[in-house]
Amino acid sequence: MNRSRNETYAVSPASLAVDRYILTGVSLFIAFLLVFFMLFPIYKILVMSFFKEGAFGLENFTLSNYIKYFGTPRIARSLYNSFYVSLMTMAITTVLAFFFAYALTRTTIPGKGFFNTVAFMPLIAPSIIQALALILLFGRNGLITAHLFKSGWSIYGAWGIIVSEVLYCLPHALVILYTTLSAVDTRLDEAAESLGASALQVFWRVTVPAAKYGLLSAAALTFNLTITDFGNPVVIGADYNVLATEIYAQVTNLYRFDLGATVSVILLVPSVAAFMFNYYVTRKSFALISGAARPFIRPSRPLRKWGFFTYCSLVSASIIMVFATVVMGSFVSVWPYDWSLTLKHYRFPSLGGYSAIWTSFWISILVGFFGAFFTLIAGYIVEKKKPFGVQILYLLSVMPAAIPGLVLGLGYILAFNRPYYPFYGTPWIIIICVVIANFTLGTLSSISNIKNIDPSIEEAATSLGSTSISTFVRLIFPLSRVAFFQNYVYFFMRSMTTISAVIFLVSATVHLAAIEIIWLDNDGWTASADAMATCVIAIVLVMLGLLRIVMGKRGGYAVAGGAT
Repeated sequence: MNRSRNETYAVSPASLAVDRYILTGVSLFIAFLLVFFMLFPIYKILVMSFFKEGAFGLENFTLSNYIKYFGTPRIARSLYNSFYVSLMTMAITTVLAFFFAYALTRTTIPGKGFFNTVAFMPLIAPSIIQALALILLFGRNGLITAHLFKSGWSIYGAWGIIVSEVLYCLPHALVILYTTLSAVDTRLDEAAESLGASALQVFWRVTVPAAKYGLLSAAALTFNLTITDFGNPVVIGADYNVLATEIYAQVTNLYRFDLGATVSVILLVPSVAAFMFNYYVTRKSFALISGAARPFIRPSRPLRKWGFFTYCSLVSASIIMVFATVVMGSFVSVWPYDWSLTLKHYRFPSLGGYSAIWTSFWISILVGFFGAFFTLIAGYIVEKKKPFGVQILYLLSVMPAAIPGLVLGLGYILAFNRPYYPFYGTPWIIIICVVIANFTLGTLSSISNIKNIDPSIEEAATSLGSTSISTFVRLIFPLSRVAFFQNYVYFFMRSMTTISAVIFLVSATVHLAAIEIIWLDNDGWTASADAMATCVIAIVLVMLGLLRIVMGKRGGYAVAGGAT
């Protein structure tokens, strides 16, 4: 029966009161998760580094750990080494990514879709894959150095770390610079040219200043990623120790948890500083983005067009070479002596083997679900409901990006290695750690998507008597399902490829594929490590293919402005 036109949809006070309690409860629950599984482990690290045997108390306060760190030249050098490789990587990556993004956004080179796809390939593989490929090509017995040029030079050490980190960080910097250059109004360039400025003058005096905050943001992100990365330095660094590898060495080799915690605190300082700087310049960058940016690009002159095409081809070839080398290394008998094809390297000699791949897979399935679900709720509360203390919840949600994964993993050992924490030593501790470590991007992505939902739709639902739960289930989630699936795949990919956050949390019964790659390589089974990396890449590609199928059916459901 149809309701009469004058009938009102009253919302009962009791329903509103229950709704407020539910909203407050959910907000407190998410805040509790972030405090307990993020701040509590960091607190335990601080206590371990500043107090004798980790016993909090004024009488136990000491700086002996820091005196020992800075008083031991070999250990203290890790701080200088970390800054050196991070600054070098930051400078090289920012320049490479800027010109790559410039070619994609400001020129009419052919094959932009191909270059764009190739540039983001490093995201689907563990960071260690770059180091594995470089060793196969430029190591002591590398294909190019030892066999092609008969040279005794090898890439181990600082430059090995820098090159592998540049390849690893390139897509992260490219995302920021591509967005920045796409959003800056190109009519500024055209106006400068019409006033007689040369192409070089336009580039230095118009284009670069307009993108300065994007450049600073990309540089800060690259610095943060490099100084906190563990996979590449531990494989290709050899004796060149950095802060991340020093933490691992102190904890696993020497069982010096106090010194490991001290190095973690030292690593936290530049990491948090880079995050805060990136957060500041990102807000500045958004403020400069013009809505008048025009996608039309005038046809580029032949020299400019083919010059940038050659540049993008060289960068893309380097990335493809990394993946091709690792995949090929897993199928040849003995690299680089016997090129006959074989599958023997897929009979993994380690304890984990295929069970590690299966464990990584189902853990990643759960990480994807819980990560996408909780970040969508957090984004909904922060953007739409804005309860009391929402700024604290937002701050807690973005803080994980400032904490290195290796530090968070060590904090989990110090905080939860107790009999009354039943999840410690089980796969659940890994699921929790990966979700928390990647909470920032999931939440920001959810907030960005929910911003596009017209507020009048939710107001109409509320006026018709809908509670926050029913509004979320029947309105927000259907309108956000594309973002939900994107976040799901992001968390899945991160779980399959993350190394630093979980290397302290694997146990005799819980093996992960990404960690197995490091152990296989350390034990001299490089070809099997390549095979394990290939399996991880294949699984992530299948998941991306499934997302494309889902998005292909439902991706056209626009949410902007409430339009369908």
